[in-house]
Amino acid sequence: MKSLKSLWQRADRRLWVLSILIGFVVTWLVNIVPFINKVERFAVFYLLLYGAFAIWTGFTLQNWRRCWQAFVFPVSFLLAAHLFGPKYSLYFAPAYLAVAYLAWSMVRANWNK
Repeated sequence: MKSLKSLWQRADRRLWVLSILIGFVVTWLVNIVPFINKVERFAVFYLLLYGAFAIWTGFTLQNWRRCWQAFVFPVSFLLAAHLFGPKYSLYFAPAYLAVAYLAWSMVRANWNK
C-alpha cells in the first residue's frame, strides 16, 4: 500500500486527469452524440484530436525516466471504445500508445545529446 501511495505522489496528476477525460469521457460523448457522423468521428477525433493528444503525452513525459504513464490514455480510450464505440476503434489504442512512446523517445534522444 505504501508503494502505491508513493507512486501516486510521483505521478503527473494533470496528465492522468486529462488522459481519463479525453480518453474516456470525450470518447463516450463522441460515440453517443447523434449529430457526429462516422467520418467526422474518424477524421476529427480518432486521427487529429487523439493523435495530437498522444504526441502531447509523449512530450509531457520527457522529464520522466520511464514512460509508464503513457499507458493511461490508451487504456482509458480502449475501455470507452470497447463499451461505446465501433469495433474498428479498438485498434487505435495500441497506435496511440506507439505514438506517445515515439514522441517520448524522440524528445529523450534529443534531450540526452
